[in-house]
Amino acid sequence: MYKIIQHLISFLKEMVSSPFLRHFAYAFITLILLFFIWLKFLDIYTLHDNYIKVPNYVNVELYNIDSITEANNLRYIIIDSIFDRKRPKGIVVNQDPEPLTDVKKNRRIYLTINSLESRKVLFPSIYDLSLRQAIRKLEKLELEVGELEYRADIATNKVLDFKVNGIKILEGEELYVGTVVDLVVGKGLSHERVIIPNLIGLNRVEANIVLKSNSLNVGSEVFLSSIQDSTLAVIYKQYPESNDEKEISIGSSIDLYFKSKSSE
Repeated sequence: MYKIIQHLISFLKEMVSSPFLRHFAYAFITLILLFFIWLKFLDIYTLHDNYIKVPNYVNVELYNIDSITEANNLRYIIIDSIFDRKRPKGIVVNQDPEPLTDVKKNRRIYLTINSLESRKVLFPSIYDLSLRQAIRKLEKLELEVGELEYRADIATNKVLDFKVNGIKILEGEELYVGTVVDLVVGKGLSHERVIIPNLIGLNRVEANIVLKSNSLNVGSEVFLSSIQDSTLAVIYKQYPESNDEKEISIGSSIDLYFKSKSSE
């Protein structure tokens, strides 16, 4: 053991006295120090173990995104937009990463928003189609059927003309999604009548579809004062009332009374 210590001491003396070994030792120690300094720098640069919870951007309006992002030391990119008539324009509908995900400072959040501009569609060819066929075709393009105007014609329930705000439109014209299209329909040469459909429990959209399919119009719409969102309201009364034995002329109107869906 004593000899081993002596050899080690002599080796260290030789290393100190030798310029080559001395510089090699200095370089080795310097590399080790630089390595630990680099690791420490990476910890600081990448904020090691310092995470931010991603906020929930869904349903946030476009003009509020900047303030939320800056407050959380994040960045965002809008990568896509969709058009959904049921949602307000300019709100976030999807995000990546998901809310409450742990991320580092300055992480990019990828957002999809509901478009600020309404989507346009080309008005389809519905001339001479049956009323039911025309309604289905318009609904597929998210166009709404408005008033039905009946005109004496040999063809019953055939589409003879179409208007928007009283102005005749042509096939291939661009219309915004949700545009209300009024139809001129043949009523035949006889005084055709239809049974009054039961609309109780339906919402506005469903009632409109049923009435138009039965060659009838929506009359007055009366909402209880407690209703805050008409899209969530349902019909609790109609006039004339539904009756399997009672018929009315095609083109007649049905008055609708709405209450909140959650109301008793």
